[in-house]
Amino acid sequence: MAITGIGSNYNVYESTYVAQKNEAAKKAETKETATQTGVTANIENGKVSDYYSYLQKNYDCMSKGNVSISSQYLQQCAGDGAKAKELEDFLKKIPELEKQGYEELSARNRALGGTVTYYQQTWMINKDGSIQSTVYSVTETGMTNAERMKKNMDERLEKQKEKKEEEEKVKEQKEKKAEQEERIEGTADEVVVSEEKEPDFTVKYVEAESELEAAAMAQKEKLEDAYYPKFDQTI
Repeated sequence: MAITGIGSNYNVYESTYVAQKNEAAKKAETKETATQTGVTANIENGKVSDYYSYLQKNYDCMSKGNVSISSQYLQQCAGDGAKAKELEDFLKKIPELEKQGYEELSARNRALGGTVTYYQQTWMINKDGSIQSTVYSVTETGMTNAERMKKNMDERLEKQKEKKEEEEKVKEQKEKKAEQEERIEGTADEVVVSEEKEPDFTVKYVEAESELEAAAMAQKEKLEDAYYPKFDQTI
């Protein structure tokens, strides 16, 4: 997964964070670090805790609890400016991604005679930086069970069709790009093609019978090694 970019507040935070990091390193020279299950030593916990608090203050998706991040990955981001930059850029994109997801689901269900009455999307960032998302929704519809089964089958077939069309489109773009490179080969001018890459993530859809059921399922959708401040300890 490649996620790039960052908000303007990062440089200010990084300067403060680097200073704190140096101070922690000095203290570590005179204090033996102790290892905790699933997290690194207590000095590292302090850095992760500070960074997690920073994310909660600056990104709504973090303060709302829609995002769970692997402790290991968050620790890497807390100690690596480049990784932190990638993470924060993705967090900035989440509101727009959720808006797009809601609009697409609403349009699809509306075409089938249904109305989306509840929509919640959760995000899990794994220890390797890969991203998984789950959409929990409730749709009001007058369809029978048989009609619902047919609808689900039609949706799967449509997704397969869209996937095939997308693969063909990508193949066509690659062929066009290869032709362009052949045409400019041997010339003195260098041609640079800049393409903005969207975040890579997988989405799972779960349709519930009620808002209460959907909310309950969303609460259970957590990473096994997700970071939570309550796990911090001072040794």
